[in-house]
Amino acid sequence: MKNSILFLTLAVSALVYVGCSSDAHYIDPEGKDTIVSLNKVDIQDFQMAAESLIADMLGWDSFAGDKKPTVALSTVVNNTANNFDVALITNKVQQAILRSRRAKVSRAMSVDSDMDAVRQKAMDVEGATTTEVPTLSLTGKIIEVATNAGKTKQVSYVFQMQLAEVATGDLVWMGEKTITKQGKKNAVGW
Repeated sequence: MKNSILFLTLAVSALVYVGCSSDAHYIDPEGKDTIVSLNKVDIQDFQMAAESLIADMLGWDSFAGDKKPTVALSTVVNNTANNFDVALITNKVQQAILRSRRAKVSRAMSVDSDMDAVRQKAMDVEGATTTEVPTLSLTGKIIEVATNAGKTKQVSYVFQMQLAEVATGDLVWMGEKTITKQGKKNAVGW
């Protein structure tokens, strides 16, 4: 009886140990150990798209000169089969605009303006705030194009962004970054 209780205790302990152990660990989100998923947009896809689009956008005339334009975030559409928050790219773009010190970002007239509860309450107090009309509006779309040949699958994610003058509606910049992945199954590295 003692042997069976000892065996049972050891077996349960081993199962608990195996069940609780994990090989989960932190990795660099920009490193080569990230998982490349064929069927979804990965964190490194957002990073690559944002870096490319930002570098191109900030090089345009709209961000040159002494007067800083004010950019408001308009609609960015996720037109993929993936369910993700577009803020994964829009926040990176807005951060880069601010870090460049070539423009201001308006939340007062952006689609995410309801996020700032303090500003909203301050606007309710008569004369407490003044809202500057943005000079530029940033819109975007993320599109998925998939195909396969035999067992090989290929998926492209097209990140498109446009910057328009608010007063005229004229486009002052358009950018596009396509990220294509191909394989038979998900992999590690990029």
